[in-house]
Amino acid sequence: MKKVIFAACLAMATLAAQASSRQDVESSAVVSGTIVLAKDGTVQTAVVDDGARYGQPVADMVRKAALQWRFQPVLRHGEPVVAKSSMHVRVVLRKMPDGNYNARIKGATFGDSSTDSTDSLRDIEGRKKIPPQYPQRAIQARVQGTVYLALRVDRSGHVVEAVAEQVNLGSIGPDSLLEQYRKILAESALRAARQWNYAIPTTGPLARQDSWTAHVPINYTLNELGAPKPDRTWVSYVPGPYVPAPWVDKPDINTADALADDTVRTDGAGPTLLSPLNHG
Repeated sequence: MKKVIFAACLAMATLAAQASSRQDVESSAVVSGTIVLAKDGTVQTAVVDDGARYGQPVADMVRKAALQWRFQPVLRHGEPVVAKSSMHVRVVLRKMPDGNYNARIKGATFGDSSTDSTDSLRDIEGRKKIPPQYPQRAIQARVQGTVYLALRVDRSGHVVEAVAEQVNLGSIGPDSLLEQYRKILAESALRAARQWNYAIPTTGPLARQDSWTAHVPINYTLNELGAPKPDRTWVSYVPGPYVPAPWVDKPDINTADALADDTVRTDGAGPTLLSPLNHG
């Protein structure tokens, strides 16, 4: 097994050894790459960016799965075309009863989050968003985690509704305590997000909507002063429950945390997957 996967398993084992249940802990990475779709929606090519970063067996697993996916054909002026899209695939490692580790694809999102695109929500150029404040209680308790937000944005670009869909914690403890810290981190993220503004889609099929849903990950990570930024390729955590945004017609639990750091994903943007993520 490659060193990067071994490191992920070691981190997961360390956290699991302290947790009340091994089933509480998982380790995962968001594998990024690109796919090219044929006119009929099949995948012509699939490329994983820097496969060695995740471990070549994981990169190969994602690429093999991607080549079996089928999407709704991408249309331009009513005609199907060959299309290229980014992909972000959440791969989860779990320890099995026999001591081995199983890797599976949990979820995936597609489409570019380029600041140059006018087909989806994007940050406003030259305007800095107010970042969430790290709650003092969480700092004092050395609690780290990621909050996955769903934001409803109106035609003025303002966030008019916000929900923390999931909060994953890199800390362990009794369920009641974990729930307290999930709430603390979620409230901090939501407080900041409700003040954000986005540039709305002005081109493409989403441009005429009355509102849009953005999905944004917020990381709360403690760094030692002067220390290099930690590698977040593989992260071990206790996953929190999924809470769907009430205004979304068809929420998808499998895409809630399939987001790369520092990205904004717009519901409806990018190609639509028709086939299962995992085959066989």
